[in-house]
Amino acid sequence: MRLQRLAWLLSSCLLFLGACRKPEAAAELSMQPPVVLISIDTLRSDHLPAYGYNEVSTPAIDALAADGIVFQRAFSQVPLTLPSHASIMTGLLPAHDGVRDNAGFVLDPKTPTIASILKAQGYATGAAVSAYVLRASSNVGTGFDLYDDQIPFIEGAPTGNLARPGTETVAIMKRWIGEHASVPFFAFVHLFEPHAPYEPTYDAEIAKADTEVGELIASLRSSGRYDDALIILLSDHGEGLGQHGEQEHGVLLYREALQVPLIVKLPRSERKGTRVAEAVQLVDVLPTIAALTGAPAAETDGHSLAGAIGAHPIFSETLYPRIHLGWSELRSVIDYPHHLIDGPKPELYDLSRDSFETQDLRETDRRAYAKLRSVAATAPAAVVTAPRIDPEEAKKLAALGYVSAQPGTAHSDLNPREHLPDLQKLKEVTLLMRQREFADAAKSMEDLLARNPGWSDLRNNLGFAYEQLGDLPAAERTYREAIRTTPELAPDFALLLAGVLVARGALDDAEAHARLALRTNPNGAHEVLARVALARNDLGTALQEAELGHADFLAAQVLLGRRDPERALAVLQRIYDTSQKQKTQLPRGFFIVTGDTFMALGRTAEARQAFERAVALHPDDRVARERLQRLEK
Repeated sequence: MRLQRLAWLLSSCLLFLGACRKPEAAAELSMQPPVVLISIDTLRSDHLPAYGYNEVSTPAIDALAADGIVFQRAFSQVPLTLPSHASIMTGLLPAHDGVRDNAGFVLDPKTPTIASILKAQGYATGAAVSAYVLRASSNVGTGFDLYDDQIPFIEGAPTGNLARPGTETVAIMKRWIGEHASVPFFAFVHLFEPHAPYEPTYDAEIAKADTEVGELIASLRSSGRYDDALIILLSDHGEGLGQHGEQEHGVLLYREALQVPLIVKLPRSERKGTRVAEAVQLVDVLPTIAALTGAPAAETDGHSLAGAIGAHPIFSETLYPRIHLGWSELRSVIDYPHHLIDGPKPELYDLSRDSFETQDLRETDRRAYAKLRSVAATAPAAVVTAPRIDPEEAKKLAALGYVSAQPGTAHSDLNPREHLPDLQKLKEVTLLMRQREFADAAKSMEDLLARNPGWSDLRNNLGFAYEQLGDLPAAERTYREAIRTTPELAPDFALLLAGVLVARGALDDAEAHARLALRTNPNGAHEVLARVALARNDLGTALQEAELGHADFLAAQVLLGRRDPERALAVLQRIYDTSQKQKTQLPRGFFIVTGDTFMALGRTAEARQAFERAVALHPDDRVARERLQRLEK
């Protein structure tokens, strides 16, 4: 169901619930106001003071809310970062823009986006994102002149947790805005806080994000563009926080995962301090921006909020349980105040009376249930088919011997909420892995897989555990089985498998698998291809691939191999400084390479210290022990 926004009429007196515009204000709008879109990842609206919460201080967001319009009931289309941002940028439901999950999906670059629409109107367009899942290869950045996604790929780390601090992202956009302050511009800023893991708490991460928003707003004021800017602050989705058994997001569709902040500051702060109670949704953002900038109409699933706001059903979905866990997908429809969550065991809630969704009304309010079931039947792709595999990708999989490479996520009747205890078991496994109890962790994961054979993420962790145990054949077997079981995620698993194959010396096979990921994960693919070239002693290609993949650690190894230890040390120092600043784990083998670099420079004492740190971190590392023993002779 795609709905065109209403035609833009400067003479219209309908703007945000019927507010009449002065002629001079309409003229200002025709002059192309700056547009700033701020997305704060994983932010529940009910954890902001602007929405009545008192356990955190957010002065910057509070000030923006005071200058703008607060939509009290705004909802996301999907509780996952990439598909939600795709819906924001296109105004389309996931079933229409084709992006259904963080992994295995990319936006069709021909799909109109906010950026491409405004660029066609003469706007400069710039963006900086803080999460790896929003990398440019997802095409969610279509239409941007600048799309800064320089977030290092770390082999073996979950791509959903690869991020950079919002302070770095904001600094990039402050510079860009300063350079374009004299022209119409569209700036998109994505902050990863307060996404897990929280440091130290969810609310503390919200306070960090608020500080970053304050820095951005201050730069707009200093450039003289704040007053005439259209600023929209939102989140892509919420966070479970254990409310219905889910700590984070992606699996369930309760209000806490779907309801998000939406604050709109109009040019000259018109309608400041307004609060809107009608239910709205993130696909409304594109048509609203188009209306307020005079851009051409775009065909969307949303409705411009620059006019009378009517009642429209809000459709949401999550395929994450099916793709990643082998459970049933879930869909939901909100026809406020009622919320239907449709799955193996449908649930119905009245959000006006039961905002925490504790009383299922399916049996007691049959009329409301029947009504929402009929509304849900009008949703696009209500019966979701398995994700499509790119034909070229399918050919590559077949050439590698995966002859049954068809989508493995057939319909399942396993109700996600009823299987959440297994997710809790996974938390215990995660703790074991943090404690480096990889053998016990692997056994527990094998047991979980026996109960949940479609749990692709579990195979990811299991393969990593086998790698840490040095059981490379078991790791290879696990990743190959993952490709066969979930071929729609083949590029991700092929990349993991390629890393194991490099370690096993199967370089041709490793290269072929790495190339499977070039389209969806180019940084990771280039990083592994650099390792392949390094193993072949092709140092020129290795350095080129490392630079393409922003793989600094590999670049340092290549520079050392090319007898350029001074440049290698400079790169290693940069990696170490970034790790300390961002509190991220250093690559395995970092201190061995650092020790080798110091040795090449003749700095023996510092080399010994580096090898000692390598042994302390990984007592079972034979190479580190040999390096240290050689020095002590």
